[in-house]
Amino acid sequence: MPDPRPRADARRNRQNLLVAAESAFNAEGAGASLDDIARAAGVGNATLYRHFPTRRQLIDAVYEERIRALCELATEVRATEPPGAALLGWLRAVVEHISGSRGLRDAFADAHHLGGDGGTPQVAEWHRMTDDAAVPLLHDAQAAGTAHPDLHADELMALVAAVAHAGGGDPGDARRLLGFVCDGVARQK
Repeated sequence: MPDPRPRADARRNRQNLLVAAESAFNAEGAGASLDDIARAAGVGNATLYRHFPTRRQLIDAVYEERIRALCELATEVRATEPPGAALLGWLRAVVEHISGSRGLRDAFADAHHLGGDGGTPQVAEWHRMTDDAAVPLLHDAQAAGTAHPDLHADELMALVAAVAHAGGGDPGDARRLLGFVCDGVARQK
């Protein structure tokens, strides 16, 4: 019976493809050349298509990795930072992560209904994942009195998506806008 786990070289090839694709999509958008991505990853086209039979699957895999990293970061900062600082630090990371990628910015806008159509089921899943990651951080900050008590996680993520979208792909502009939003999110004493 064959081993169902991927071989080490297959895992490495997949990871190299994701890294090369993220770089290409950030630089050139979702229409980046798949041939160039395969070349940058050091693999042939057949290897690319074996891992990702369609462009959409490659795009989704790249962005899902980014979303998972953000969700893991939420858990890390919650364990290591005070409640208000954990929430604001994570929000900065989210804006930083998505503002530099048009595809991820657009996916967030779609997921949070900012001029989008709600997106694909995958985008809806990303929306759920980020909302779920935000909930404990927001509740901790609210319990500590550092976040507005009436704010809901889905509203907070809609604000973050709007900030990243309004930043127009410039992480510096997005960080500045987030500062204004965070001032409004913080509970005024």
